[in-house]
Amino acid sequence: MFRVSRRLDYGLQLMTSLASDPENHSQPTAALATKLDMPLPFLHQIAHVLMQAGLIKATPGQKGGLRLSQQPQEISVLQIVVALEGPITLSPCQECDENCPRHQNCATLIIWNDLQDNISAHLSNIRLDMLVNKTQEIPAFPLVSQYPVNLSSK
Repeated sequence: MFRVSRRLDYGLQLMTSLASDPENHSQPTAALATKLDMPLPFLHQIAHVLMQAGLIKATPGQKGGLRLSQQPQEISVLQIVVALEGPITLSPCQECDENCPRHQNCATLIIWNDLQDNISAHLSNIRLDMLVNKTQEIPAFPLVSQYPVNLSSK
């Protein structure tokens, strides 16, 4: 089953909330957790990973909090996905490469590679500012296959 984790969903909500502040002020984590209806320890865990990836900065102290480390138009959804979940890999076969004994004759690898490439391309084209400014159009999923598929029965 393809499923977006709660961690990723919360992470995208957090990043979108931070991107919503045009002045990019530090926002207190407790206020963010309340605003996003997210458990504070989970927010801290997600924020830590996003900081390690260089996507947000934390300012300590009473007036501290979290803020973006880059402009919203410079951060793609793919960067957030990779930071929180690791590289997109739809099938275990994609991690094996040439080591898989069925690599040369695998009937499904083409499908998973193509879908993975499309998902990665789509997510890299969506920027945080697009999520914040819902008036901007988010590009449609490309569905461009490298491989011709003929599903008609002849």
